[in-house]
Amino acid sequence: MCISHNSFSLNVKGLLLVLLRQPYNIGDRIAVSNPMIDTPPDGSTTWFVEGITLFYTTVRCAGTNEVGTYNNGSLAPLRIINAARSPKAFVSVKLKFGIDVAYEKIKVFGTVVENFVKERPREWIKLCAFRSTVVEADLGYVGYIVVLNHVESWQNIGAIKQSLADCASFCLEVSKKLDMRFVAPPMPIDLRIDNGNAVQTSLNADVGEGRDDGISMIHKLFSKPAEPATTTKKKN
Repeated sequence: MCISHNSFSLNVKGLLLVLLRQPYNIGDRIAVSNPMIDTPPDGSTTWFVEGITLFYTTVRCAGTNEVGTYNNGSLAPLRIINAARSPKAFVSVKLKFGIDVAYEKIKVFGTVVENFVKERPREWIKLCAFRSTVVEADLGYVGYIVVLNHVESWQNIGAIKQSLADCASFCLEVSKKLDMRFVAPPMPIDLRIDNGNAVQTSLNADVGEGRDDGISMIHKLFSKPAEPATTTKKKN
């Protein structure tokens, strides 16, 4: 009896979802997630709605072309993001500049990127923000973010991703021209000879012990015991 009641309640929730809420139509790109967890800032994994009935919704994954089915009642408590109803997408480009880069160069960089956006009105609406997000003096860099407003909705994610890639490439070229690109310092390596036939390799704390990387492979290579020498006798 309890199972029948739960099934009836689920079907009612599904009917209310489709008939009253109507969160999507056929052809819409949607993303489903837990409402208690924030969505990723770069956009969510989306599915195209291919079919809707009173009890089930058929979807196709935009990235893999896989087809799936939802019970409409199971969708009722979830967050349903409709990309077709999400116009003028906001996207961002994250950057790192050296800690010793002059602030005048930072302002020049922002002006150049803003002009880049203004020259492409068919792609971008405006440059919304260019600001620092983190200062890591010990690591030698300052993190910045460029926030952009695209003309397309998230439904046309291909055009958005292409424009974002072009802008990120342009930012990289400008940072190289202005000599602003952050280059991480080399990781210190300590090579020690142990008993003449083993190489002891240790890195700083950022790598951690026991990591199966190239250094440990070299260590294993040089740690192999030497094979005993073989002698041959000449026959008289």
